[in-house]
Amino acid sequence: MTAGPPPKLASMSTGAASSAPASKDTDRLSPPQIARAIRGMISRGELQPGEHLGTVELADRFGVSRGPVREALRLLESRALVRILPQKGAFVMALGDQEVAELMEAREVLFAALAELAAARIGQTQIKALKTYLAALARLAEMPSTSPAEFQQATYAYVAVLYAAAGNTRLLQLMRDWSEGAGHAYGHLSMATQEMRQQEASAYARLTSAVADRDPQAAHAAARIMHADGVRRARELQSALPIPRVVEFRGRRRPRRTTNEPT
Repeated sequence: MTAGPPPKLASMSTGAASSAPASKDTDRLSPPQIARAIRGMISRGELQPGEHLGTVELADRFGVSRGPVREALRLLESRALVRILPQKGAFVMALGDQEVAELMEAREVLFAALAELAAARIGQTQIKALKTYLAALARLAEMPSTSPAEFQQATYAYVAVLYAAAGNTRLLQLMRDWSEGAGHAYGHLSMATQEMRQQEASAYARLTSAVADRDPQAAHAAARIMHADGVRRARELQSALPIPRVVEFRGRRRPRRTTNEPT
C-alpha cells in the first residue's frame, strides 16, 4: 500500500492528541482530536477489526462527555475506519470490508493519476530528489531493525516530491482526504516485515525509473501495481493475525467492570 501525503489531518485534527484522558473540568479534547487518537489506537492494534467502540468507555478514557465521542466516531466513519449501526453502535472496520475495499480502489486510481502527471511534468531537480529518497528507502529496507512506522514515515518524503511534481492541488487534496483514514491507519501492515519492506522499496524503484524516464504510461502502470500489491499484502497479514473475526459487524464488546470487581 502506497503512502499518502504526509498526514496533515486537516479535517480530523486541530492539534496533538493522545489516548491519555483529559480533565473533565477543561473537558475539552475536540472531536477531531479524539478521532485522531482513536485512529492511532486502531493503527497500533489496540482496537481490532470488528471491535465495538463504546461511547461510555471512550468518553471515560478521554475525559469528555459522550457527545464529542459520537462526533469523533462519525468523522472516523467518513474515513472508512468505523461503521456505525443503528441500535448497535460503532465498530472498527477491516481492510476486507466493502467500504474499505472501495476506498482502496479509489486511492489506487488516484495514486496512478498523480504518478502519471508527475512523469509528464517532473523537473531534473525533482528527479534527483526522488532518487535520493529512494536510496534512503532502500537502505531502510535492508536494515532488519527498521520498524514499519519508520519505513512508512520515510515514504512520505518520497511521495511529497512525487505529488509536487504532479502539480495538481485538487488531486493532492483528494489523496490526502482518502489517506487520513484506513489508508494511513493500515498502511504499515504492507510494510510489517523486512521482506515486505524490500518488496515495497523495489516497487518504489520501478516507479522512480518510469517517472525519471518521463514515461507517463509506465508510471501509471507501476503505480497501480505498487498500490494493489501493498493492499494485498496488508489484507493477507491482517487476515492471518490471531484476532477473533466478527461476522456482519455484530461486534464484540469489551466487558464492563462491575462495582464488585476488584480495581
